[in-house]
Amino acid sequence: MSSLFIEGSDDNLTQLCKLEECNQENIKLIGIYQMIMRIDGLTEKSREAFTQELQLFLRYIGQKNLFDINHKIVEGYLFYCLDERKNKAAALNRKYTALNSFFEKMIRKDYFPDNFKNPMHFIDKMKTRPVIKDYLTEKEYDRVVKYLESTNDIKGICLVNLAYSSACRVSEIEQLNRDSISMETRYFNVYGKGEKPRECFISLQGKQAVINYLNTRTDDLEPLFLSRVNTRWKKRDIERYVKKLIEAVGITKHITPHSFRHSVLTNMRKAGTRLEDLQLLAGHASIATTQAKYTHIGLSDVSSKFDKFFEVKEGDNN
Repeated sequence: MSSLFIEGSDDNLTQLCKLEECNQENIKLIGIYQMIMRIDGLTEKSREAFTQELQLFLRYIGQKNLFDINHKIVEGYLFYCLDERKNKAAALNRKYTALNSFFEKMIRKDYFPDNFKNPMHFIDKMKTRPVIKDYLTEKEYDRVVKYLESTNDIKGICLVNLAYSSACRVSEIEQLNRDSISMETRYFNVYGKGEKPRECFISLQGKQAVINYLNTRTDDLEPLFLSRVNTRWKKRDIERYVKKLIEAVGITKHITPHSFRHSVLTNMRKAGTRLEDLQLLAGHASIATTQAKYTHIGLSDVSSKFDKFFEVKEGDNN
C-alpha cells in the first residue's frame, strides 16, 4: 500500500498506511538504524525523535522499498507535510535532518545498493527566520524571586536561582542529585546536549537557595528536586510549575524553564560579558552558536556610541 491521493474523499487528503502495513524490509532497516544510533551515542530523546520522523516517512511511502526512493518522492513527502500537516520550516528541516542522517549513515555502512544516491543531496533545506525568544529582564527576574519569597516557596526559590545563575537547561537540572553541587566550590557537573559532560557554576545566592531548600527536606532520597509524591521532579512538571509561576507573577511574556538560561546569558551580555565567557557558561561546543544567539544584543552599546558619533558630527556643522 502506497500513499494515496483520492479524488473526492476527505478533501483529497493523503491517506497514510498504518506502520504495521508498511514494507517490512523498510521497518527492519529502521530497526538496524536504531541500533546504530545507540552505538553512536545519541541520546534516547534524539533516537526517539529520529525514529518518529522516519516512521512517518515509512507510512507515507507505504509498500515502496526504501531502495527505490528518489528526491522526487521525498519532495512529495515534504510538500505533504507542509500542505496537509501544516508543518512550518523548522519542523520540515527536522524531517530533512532525520532523513538525511538515516540515508547518509546507512549508505556509508553498505545497507543500500552501490548505485543508490542519497536523495537528500538533491533537496535544499528550507530557510528559517531566527526566532526572537522572550527573556526576563533583571527587574522581571527580581519580581519572580520576590513573589516566591512572599509565598514562602523555598523549592521554587531554589529552582529559579539555580536555573538562572547556572544557565542550565531543564534536562540538566532534572538530573541533579542532592550531592551534585559542591558547596565549597559551587561547581557541579551535568550531562548536556548529546550526553556530553560539562562543568557548571552557581552564584552565592544560588548556593544559599539550595542549602535552604535541602534544610527543609526530612528524607534521604537522592534527587535534588522532588515532586509531591517524592519522585524526581521531571521536565514536564517543572515546565508546568514555571508556567503557573509566571502567570501568578503577572508577566505576560512566554517564559519557560529554558528562559531562565536565556535570560541570564542575555542580561550578562548586556552588562558587557565577553562572548567567550558566555560560551563557557552556556556550554556551547562552538563559539559560532554563542555568536548567533547573543551577538545582536551588543548592538545596544554600539547604538549609543553611534548616536554620540552623529551628535558630534552635527555639532561640528553648527
